[in-house]
Amino acid sequence: MFISPLKDSTPQPFTGASDTINPWNIKPHSPHIIRVRRIHLWLYLLCMLLATSGSINPVSAQTTVGITISGDLTEIQRQNIHSHLSLARLKENDALSETMFNRLYAKVEKEAATALEPFGYYTPSIIVSKQLENGRHQIDLAVTTGQPVTIQELQISLTGPGKEDAALRKAVQLFPLHINDILDHQLYEEAKEKLIAVALDSGYLKAGFRNNRVEIRRKAQSASMNLQLDTGPQYTFGSIDFTADFIDHDLLRKISPVKEGDPFSPKALIRLRQSLFNADYFDTVELDYNIERITAAKIPVRVLLTPNLAHKYGVGLGYGTDTGPRGTLGYTNRHINRFGHQLDLQLQPSERKSNFGAVYTIPIGDPKKDRLTILGKYEIENFAGTNSETWSSTISHDHFREKGEFSTYLRFLDEQYSTGLDTGHSALVIPGVKGSVFWADDRIATTRGVRITTSLIGSGAGMLADTSFVQAAVHTKAIYTFFEKWRCIGR
Repeated sequence: MFISPLKDSTPQPFTGASDTINPWNIKPHSPHIIRVRRIHLWLYLLCMLLATSGSINPVSAQTTVGITISGDLTEIQRQNIHSHLSLARLKENDALSETMFNRLYAKVEKEAATALEPFGYYTPSIIVSKQLENGRHQIDLAVTTGQPVTIQELQISLTGPGKEDAALRKAVQLFPLHINDILDHQLYEEAKEKLIAVALDSGYLKAGFRNNRVEIRRKAQSASMNLQLDTGPQYTFGSIDFTADFIDHDLLRKISPVKEGDPFSPKALIRLRQSLFNADYFDTVELDYNIERITAAKIPVRVLLTPNLAHKYGVGLGYGTDTGPRGTLGYTNRHINRFGHQLDLQLQPSERKSNFGAVYTIPIGDPKKDRLTILGKYEIENFAGTNSETWSSTISHDHFREKGEFSTYLRFLDEQYSTGLDTGHSALVIPGVKGSVFWADDRIATTRGVRITTSLIGSGAGMLADTSFVQAAVHTKAIYTFFEKWRCIGR
């Protein structure tokens, strides 16, 4: 309950018949109207007199209440007690009469005791005292939590078609409350929500608690808990049909993270929609289904897709210490053909170092996870009497997963150079493999994480290559946050 400022109770002056409806058809200046006006005048004077009398005069328009809470409490418990106190919710400028203060003060002990119940403490000892200093009330609470209520009986069961579901049975095994644990209400509610979430993710859309009972015996300081989850029927995906004639449907099925027969759940629908968006082929993705109209446990889904803009252009200007002033022209074609091929072109002319590159991408599975990439790049450099002209081309098979990525590739490198006194030419055919694994709490804003990257490349003298070498490398990077605004990065 929140205490709002007292509203002004001054009555508004009577404005006459022109401002009001006259249901009795009384003339504006009749004796009856004069008597009514006199009554209103007396009521007005009486209210003004009461408003200025000492019996309801607030202690101060700026009266505040100080509250101190001490005892064997955690910080969360202390905050919860404070938030439950009606006196703590008074604002700085709330007018507080003695009558209201006494009424709210009388609730302090009960409100504080209620605030401790969610933590399992039902028999606390609370001593409340007050004093008035310079027009300011000071409330002191000395709290002893006492012995907590512990769980002495615990029964969690599954009923319905999903009672043998592996995910649900594991969730029951991982229930965070056990015999002899303190009865923590918040942990109990979170555990129930977790059970429902697992049921929904497994396709049991109508799962609910048939029995949800906690009995508390205050004198014995014990509790018994009986929780029975009825799963209801399991719903699965029926046929998944795509409405899009501009892209191959076999590719769409590769992109889709769900298939017919998988458990139907809100999370699965989100994954389906997000995977299609991430492919960069589509401007809109709409899922059409109707749970209410189905007669079987299979739910057909129709996916409505509209194409993203096929052509994308980019222009940029910049400056680099190694290039001098430079520009950037970029072009992307998202829809080379219906098989999802894409092309990226980039031209970067500059004062000392210019290059032109092209990337052609062919999806093998989901284009964000499994693809074949063909790269070509031409680069010329002129700096401090050194001139070089380099052509490189690479064909790479790339795999991207949640915890890492792996690539196998073949690169051809051809370079001509001149240093003023020396000129030369070299060509290399370089097969290689590269892999990375990483662990991070957040891929975007990492506070704790480790990344390990290994690579192995080599070349042999012979056809298309004029030298031999083998090179192996291991790179690591770690991020650890010691304080809120400070983190350590090691390489």
